[in-house]
Amino acid sequence: MPYDISIYHTHRYMKIKYSFNEAFPFGWSGIKGWAYNSKGDFSGASAAVFEVDGAHGKVQTSLSDRIYYVIEGRGEFFVGKEVVPVRSTDVVIIPRDTEYDYKGEIKLFLVHTPAYDDEYEIRF
Repeated sequence: MPYDISIYHTHRYMKIKYSFNEAFPFGWSGIKGWAYNSKGDFSGASAAVFEVDGAHGKVQTSLSDRIYYVIEGRGEFFVGKEVVPVRSTDVVIIPRDTEYDYKGEIKLFLVHTPAYDDEYEIRF
């Protein structure tokens, strides 16, 4: 039986389960992504899945720490002057205020803490 799972938190009901078929699609050249939730749903964290076939593009955020889980494939993260090879089951943690990029043929699960906000995103 399908149903929406919610809890009462901080004086309001909030959804606690998000499904792929409800995710918001987005992307650009080499990136296909699906955002499961936004800061409007829960300001403490947001999650997305990316299919990467190329490079993401160098970015930095002053708001969120980012945690990437490599679902499948292989690629590289470029963090400062470091090149970090990744493959399925690896986790990469990018602290806020850190310039980075990644590339490869990989599928990633991403968590932003706090939730993603484009206002704090810098693209190089």
